[in-house]
Amino acid sequence: MKRSAIVIAATATGLALVLSFRPNPLGAQSTATAGLTTGNLKVGGAQTVVGSDQALAGGLGDIQVKVTAANGKIVSVGMAKMNLHGPQSQQISNSVIPQLEQQTMSANGGPIHAVSGATYTSQAYGRSLQAALDQLKGGPNASLATSNGNGSIVQSQGGERD
Repeated sequence: MKRSAIVIAATATGLALVLSFRPNPLGAQSTATAGLTTGNLKVGGAQTVVGSDQALAGGLGDIQVKVTAANGKIVSVGMAKMNLHGPQSQQISNSVIPQLEQQTMSANGGPIHAVSGATYTSQAYGRSLQAALDQLKGGPNASLATSNGNGSIVQSQGGERD
C-alpha cells in the first residue's frame, strides 16, 4: 500500500513538471534578449508609442505592439495588447512574439522576417510595429519613423499554420 502511494505521488509530480514545461524557442539567445528588451526608460528624449490594434487573420485574436525609443534607438519593445483565441493560437504566439521582439531590437525597427509557421501572428505584429514607428515623427527618434517595411513583412519559407 505504501509503495502505490509513493508511485502515485511521483507520477503526479512528474506529470505536473511535464505540463508546466515551456521550451525556450530562442535557446541560448534568451539571456541576450532579456538584456535588450529591458531598456532604460528614463533615457533623455525617450518616447513610448503604441501601434495600431491588429487582428490576426482567421479570427484568431488581435495584438498591439508598444515601442519605447530614445535618441534614435529602440530601447524596449513589448506587447501592449495580446488577445488570442484558442490554445493553438496562444501557443504559437507565445513562442513567436519573443522571436519577433528580438528581431525588432536587433534591426532597430528595420525590416523583420516572418516566423515560419506563424504567418498571421508575424504579419499582425509587423503592421502594428510599423504603425508604432510611424508615430515617432520629429525629435531624436524621427529616424525610426521612416518606412521600415514592417507593414509588408519579409516572408519566410514555411507553412501558414497560425
